Amino acid sequence: MKNTLSTLLGSSLLAAGVAIAASALTATSAQAFSLFIDPQYGSSNSPATGSTAKLDFTFSQVGSDVLLNLGIKNTTGTVTPSVPTSGATASTLVGVGFDLASIISSYTYNAGSSTFAKLYGDSSLTNQSVEGDASLSPFGTFDVGIRSAGSGNFTGGNPQQGLTAGNSTSVSFTLKGTNLTASGVETAFQTGLSNGSLRAVGRFQQVGGVNYSGSSTSDKVLAGGVTGGGGNTGGGPTKIPEPASLAGIGLVGASLAASRRRKVSQSV
Repeated sequence: MKNTLSTLLGSSLLAAGVAIAASALTATSAQAFSLFIDPQYGSSNSPATGSTAKLDFTFSQVGSDVLLNLGIKNTTGTVTPSVPTSGATASTLVGVGFDLASIISSYTYNAGSSTFAKLYGDSSLTNQSVEGDASLSPFGTFDVGIRSAGSGNFTGGNPQQGLTAGNSTSVSFTLKGTNLTASGVETAFQTGLSNGSLRAVGRFQQVGGVNYSGSSTSDKVLAGGVTGGGGNTGGGPTKIPEPASLAGIGLVGASLAASRRRKVSQSV
């Protein structure tokens, strides 16, 4: 009877541990894709200066919200655009703007340690203070705009401390809506940015370089060329273990160990 109870207890612990581990391992997932700010998608200059950048969108579930981590890299001088340019190899990325998928009702911005401390855009989408509209001629207005410190607005002025060529940073947005999931938000953004219903843009200043042939030291460049999606490796969601999953795995291990000890004692 004692052995039977021990066996039943061990089996129950094992089942419970497996259930906890399985549910926790699927509780949080990360979804990611990349977007390229490149003059082939549109530039305010003719010819374009040659300024480029890369945006990495990574979405993860945080309770009922979705966290967007936005990686930003100034790739000027390391990427050769497929359209004629003035050959810029140096620039400072001072602003980034993008539209929000319609399933997003509001957001909260966190500049982190980046220099993109100024927030612009539709004030009805956030309870944070915005500096003004995220308008960037000739491309119109975007739902969200972030800009480095300095005088002026999202379109003009003299931003300082932007991202120079070859450097990168990251910022984050907590996205809110009804029944949001990381995969659903990723799909909405990826689809919109691919079909043109959503747009993204970069603003550059201090454009130049040794062989730069242009006369303008600024440029505004649209983004496109979505790559990746469906997870960090492009092949489905990346599962991120949470503390509960580790507890579940530990419970599985403990029950297996107890089972082995019972078998050894019974054989002696």
